[in-house]
Amino acid sequence: MEAMSTRPRGSFRYLDHTADAGIVVTAPTLGVLFETAAFALTELITNVDGLKLEVERQIQLEENEIETLLVSWLQELLYLLDTEQLVFGRFQVNVTDCFLDAQVWGEPFNSEMHTSKTEIKAVTYHQLEVIESDQGWKAKVIFDI
Repeated sequence: MEAMSTRPRGSFRYLDHTADAGIVVTAPTLGVLFETAAFALTELITNVDGLKLEVERQIQLEENEIETLLVSWLQELLYLLDTEQLVFGRFQVNVTDCFLDAQVWGEPFNSEMHTSKTEIKAVTYHQLEVIESDQGWKAKVIFDI
């Protein structure tokens, strides 16, 4: 598949954080919040624009709390990068209660083709928050780098 990455409908910004990296994500729905957080994670690691979407994976996760589910989701994407060298640029996520069902598309990471920006070691629980408001959803996540 030669399609390129697709930006989610949510937005994100990076946080300045001593010895770590952080994101604040806003989105109209919980699924888009998870998609946008994953997109921001990939953008921290490499340039998302130009990624080919030739590899597809399905991910299903279940946790007791939505915050824990968000950490597990991002950790799973890091795990796939670490173990299979896969980097993803398109995400389709459905979250019902604390169950996540996602399709992700990307390609193998190749240091000759992809720019390495930030090496992320882990997703942390430090200052983690997921909040629903009248405007939609907002999350804050800090990464150990």
